[in-house]
Amino acid sequence: MKKTIIKLSISLLAIGSQAQQMAHFSQYLLNDFFLNPAVAGTKDYSPVRLTYRAQWAGFEGAPKTMGLSFHSNYLDNMGFGGIIINDKTGPLTQTGLELAYSYHIKVSDGARLALGLSAKATQYSLDESQITLEETGDFTFSGVSNATLVPDAGFGAYFFSESYFVGLSVPQLFQAKVRYNNDDESLNKEVRHYYLSGGYDFELSDDFSLQPSLLLKTVFTAPTTFDLNVKATYQNMFSLGVSYRLKDAIVAIIGFEKENFIIGYAYDVTISNVRKYSAGSHEIMLGYNISNGKKAVDSNGYTPRF
Repeated sequence: MKKTIIKLSISLLAIGSQAQQMAHFSQYLLNDFFLNPAVAGTKDYSPVRLTYRAQWAGFEGAPKTMGLSFHSNYLDNMGFGGIIINDKTGPLTQTGLELAYSYHIKVSDGARLALGLSAKATQYSLDESQITLEETGDFTFSGVSNATLVPDAGFGAYFFSESYFVGLSVPQLFQAKVRYNNDDESLNKEVRHYYLSGGYDFELSDDFSLQPSLLLKTVFTAPTTFDLNVKATYQNMFSLGVSYRLKDAIVAIIGFEKENFIIGYAYDVTISNVRKYSAGSHEIMLGYNISNGKKAVDSNGYTPRF
């Protein structure tokens, strides 16, 4: 019974107003489009990314998330893209489709500012068969809809060059209401999130580069948190990174890229109280960078970091 109650509690946090609600990935350094719609079309190639994440391995009902993304540029100053997300936590499943558009403004010879908007539709579904209540005759989840479709939108700004970036994004902009029962007391809503990110790429030699970066995450109904990251890259082919997520996890990330193919793996060492029940989190990413007619690869056949 205790496991069932824990599983249910985690599930409801996904739509409760006091929690981070967005699907979570550790390898956003290799796919920053997940965080910010303004990133659409800012690369010299069109990246396709497929990511699977199993969070809190060994924890019954823990989140399992899959995401597929693609974005490209158009007329050299616009970008478009899309994201499909499926996130399952205990009895709750969220499936979302997000379409993004960005416009790029030349600030100087080496820097641009991209402004982006996204439209999103998320289907929430709750499987009553996975819910066991402690008290008999409790009808809290009676009349639960099989699926509820919720529209929303997002905004982003992205200032970037070949060596640095600064981004701000606000998903779930309209804070749409989510109803998982037939009575008015069951109303929840998607909460507006704020992401602020930045990073710089230091060229240590012809072969090595080092990229420190920071991601601040906040919602007004929960404490602000942050990810502190550093990634080392060798010959634009091998990358090794580590992240510290405040009061949550230490993350090791490894990546390999050649001839437009990319693969990445992340392992989260949980440092929160969940570590008593979990063996950590695993995440794998597969990708391909489609050439768009620009210099999508360097002289060695590898794609640039930005």
